[in-house]
Formats: sequence, C-alpha cells, structure tokens
Amino acid sequence: MSSIVITSLSAAIGLDIIPAPDPLGYPVPAWILQALSYFTLTLHLLAMNFTIGGSVILLWSMFSKKPDNKDIGRFFGAGLPLGVSYIVTLGIPPLLFVQVLYGQFFYSSSVLLGSFWIQVIPVLLLAYTGYYYHKFLRDTRPRLQWLVILASLILLLYVGYIYVNNLTLAMSPEKWSGLYKAYPGGGTLHHGEPTIHSRLLLFLSGAFAVAGIALIWRGAKFIKWGWQELGRKSQQKGFKIFLISIPIWIIAAIGVYFSRPDEISTMLSLDNSKLLLGIGIVSAVFATLFAFLAVGKRGLIFPLISSLGVFGAVLSMVIFRDTVRIKELGPGFDLSAIPVNYQWGMFIIFVVTLVVGLAFLIFTFVKVFPALAEKSRERLNKETAAV
Repeated sequence: MSSIVITSLSAAIGLDIIPAPDPLGYPVPAWILQALSYFTLTLHLLAMNFTIGGSVILLWSMFSKKPDNKDIGRFFGAGLPLGVSYIVTLGIPPLLFVQVLYGQFFYSSSVLLGSFWIQVIPVLLLAYTGYYYHKFLRDTRPRLQWLVILASLILLLYVGYIYVNNLTLAMSPEKWSGLYKAYPGGGTLHHGEPTIHSRLLLFLSGAFAVAGIALIWRGAKFIKWGWQELGRKSQQKGFKIFLISIPIWIIAAIGVYFSRPDEISTMLSLDNSKLLLGIGIVSAVFATLFAFLAVGKRGLIFPLISSLGVFGAVLSMVIFRDTVRIKELGPGFDLSAIPVNYQWGMFIIFVVTLVVGLAFLIFTFVKVFPALAEKSRERLNKETAAV
C-alpha cells in the first residue's frame, strides 16, 4: 500500500525520485504520532520564543541606563542558558516524529541542504557557549558583552533559518532534481521559496509574548514575597513587552498570505483551517486579557491562564502548519495509507521516558525560576543602594 501511495504522488508531480517510506511502517497509528508531534513542537517553540525574546530584551537593557531595565536584563541573562537547553531537549521529540511521519521527504531535503544542515549542532553549541560566557563573566569582564549576546542571537536565528529552509524544501519534491543537479554536494538552501522569511517570522512572533509572561510570573513571585513595588513594575514591563508580539504576528501572517495568496486562500476555505484560526485568535485574546489582569496581582492564576492562552495559540499554528504540509504534498500522499506494524511496548517506553523528562524539566524550572527572580532583586537593591 505504501509503495502505491508514493507512486501516485510521484506521478502527480511528474517525478520518480521520492523514496518509498520505511517498509516497517508506523509503530502506532499516524494520528497518535501527529498528536505527540504537535504537543512537543509547541513546547519547543515556546522555549525558542523565550530565548529569542529574552535575548532581544537583554540587548536592549545593556544600552539602557535605568536600574529597572538593567535588572530585567540580568534576569534574562541568567535564564537564557536554561532556555537554550530547553530548546535542544524539547526539539528532539518533534524532530524524531517528523522523521517517522515524513521521513522520505525530510531525509531527501536534508541531503540536498547537507552542508548547511550539518552546521546546526556546532552553531547551537557556539550560541550556547556565548550565553554561558555572559552568565558567568558579565561582571568580571563586562566589556563587549552586548556583542556576545548579539552573536548568540544571530546564531540561533541562523539555525531557525536552516530549519525553515529544510522543512519547506521537504514539501517541494518537484524542486529536488534541479537542486541536486545544480548543487550535487548539498551546498544550497531553498532558493526561490517566497514564504521562508515570513514563516520564520511567524514562528518567532510569540517571542515577546513568552518573554513578557516570564516577567509577569516573576512579578507575581515578587508580590508573593512582599516586594509589592518591584513586582508591579516587573508585571507592567512584562505586559508592555507582551504586546509587541501582536503587530509582529499580524505582519508575519500578512507576509505568509501575500507570498502565496492562492494556496493560503484555498487552505483557509477548509473547515478545519477556519476552526484552527479561530482557536488561535481566541487563545491569543485570552492570553492578552489575562496578562493585563495579572498586573499588580499576587496570585498565579492569571499568569497561568495567560500562559495556557499562548500555548493554545502556538499549538493551533503548529497544527495548521502540518495541515498545510499534507495539503502541499498533494492528493497522492495519505498518512492513513502507510501500514502500521504495532510496537506498543516501545511506544510505552517512549511515552514514559517523555513524561519523566518533562517532569524533570518542570521540576528544574520550578526550582530555578524563583532563584533567578530573587538574585535579580538582590542585584537591583545593591545597584540602587550604590546610586
């Protein structure tokens, strides 16, 4: 059945270069793999948004003379290494699911982008090193720290750019033959794809929302500990930063639409696409509303609801993205037609490992986040006293 699917897809686009899927088939039904892919990719994007948004805020704080802004910068400077570790840890599961679900497409595009794709790990390590360099040496070697953070931010954006190139090329098998003939050594990106930059901006549009919510959570902790004024200022700054994501999201969405208006219009005409768009908008509205209501409040319920709203908005975007991918692969590709050879034992081991890993990440966050908030507060008190 799987060979029939690929043959019909190849015929539909006039190519015979698409490899057959794994003959072992899927270990569990495709919808389970898709659901886990959506969940883990959403977590990965949230970690990425925190790190990207936090990096920009940290850079801005380095050129500010206000103690409050310096304090916010120190908070993110201490937390960004943790953000990169979450990016890597939470990025592994969705990458594995893409390889299982769309392996014949993803591996082919990875080979075509080979010399760039192989750069991902060393570039990530360089960015990681830069964030740790800043965290441990920002006081003893303060000169040019802004340059270190800027370089690390650019490296992370470069990795994201490579990923978007790879995943969009995986949806364009009609271009593989031409790219291979022109660059047989794998030294090319997905040239001529009009949606790459707007797609990347769309995935990063939540950066300031996630970073802003982090400051709102921080402010709630301050208020809980009795530092009312510090908490209120942190929450106010966090909400203002949160709002920056709204125009960025609008610009990115417009960019995606006008880069391929006919295809996007066709996608938006589908009922499930309208539903996903509606869920995303409602989730974003809830996130914004409760981020506003959280300002000046001691409790954690408002920041929690706001965080869930951002999660829902990103999740709907992730599902919509996969819907677009399946649509672009054409009528000849059907996930449900791939055979399933059940391996429930291995699947249960994976799920248990995933749950334990997520529990450990949550435990780490719960332990580290208050410490980051308290250290930044202590530093601010010292700087204020010195002034």
